[in-house]
Amino acid sequence: MREDILVGTDGSKNALMAAEWAVREAERRGDTVTVLGVYDADVVLKLVVRPSDLLEREAWRAVRATAEHARASASGVEVSAQVSAAVSPAQGLLRHAEAASVVVVGSHGTSALPGTWLGSVADQVAAHARVPVVVVGPEEVPADDVDVVVGVDGSPGSERAVSAALESASAGGDPVRAVRAWTAPVDIVPPRSVEEEELRRWHRQELERLLEPVLARCPGTEVVREVPREHPVSALLARARHARLLVVGARGQRGFARLALGGVARGVLYGSDRPVMVVHRSRD
Repeated sequence: MREDILVGTDGSKNALMAAEWAVREAERRGDTVTVLGVYDADVVLKLVVRPSDLLEREAWRAVRATAEHARASASGVEVSAQVSAAVSPAQGLLRHAEAASVVVVGSHGTSALPGTWLGSVADQVAAHARVPVVVVGPEEVPADDVDVVVGVDGSPGSERAVSAALESASAGGDPVRAVRAWTAPVDIVPPRSVEEEELRRWHRQELERLLEPVLARCPGTEVVREVPREHPVSALLARARHARLLVVGARGQRGFARLALGGVARGVLYGSDRPVMVVHRSRD
């Protein structure tokens, strides 16, 4: 059954990049795409800054332009357009995300007009959406870069991240690079020591154990395993330099965006120039 990928837009160049990513992913999966524009109909904007009907027209202009761009990027994908009013763009996207399989947003938008996209929207949506969220930056990904990199740490969010990475990769026949990064005090575990090798062996075994149930569902996908002794953020960023997608699980707490994402997810979101997918643990 076809699912729907939701992409938010404010008409900015970064939003167009997000739409391109969304339709290409939909083409791989056989899904549809909905382009959503959210305008702020708050009473202050209506009475003081500009009327809500003007904001709605501006939102439709951005949505139509983005939808046309998306259709031109992948002509075989069904693309629909929608506009919604909400207290904030993030709230509007989160509300519509309930019916989507994936949400795609640009890392930064434009704040030139009241009620339009702010750079914090990607942060808020990635932190609070129940479905996977892909944050797309302004840099175009070369066609030769096909790897999907995923962080594996054993948390519930990480388990779902592995599933999401394999789902995306298997749809296009792309390889997956599964990374379980680890650290240890050098005075206790010196480099190139017997203790380091024992710890590395244990992490390899843990990686295999964590991958096994997911790989059973995607037996034909090529998976490269790595257990580097590095901080997780730097390890993932280094291996994603030539990837088409970096997938991480959010292992934080609900509430403020900083807590909801967790340190690793936030670190790669702010440090990667490649599309980053954030996957939360199930909240059912």
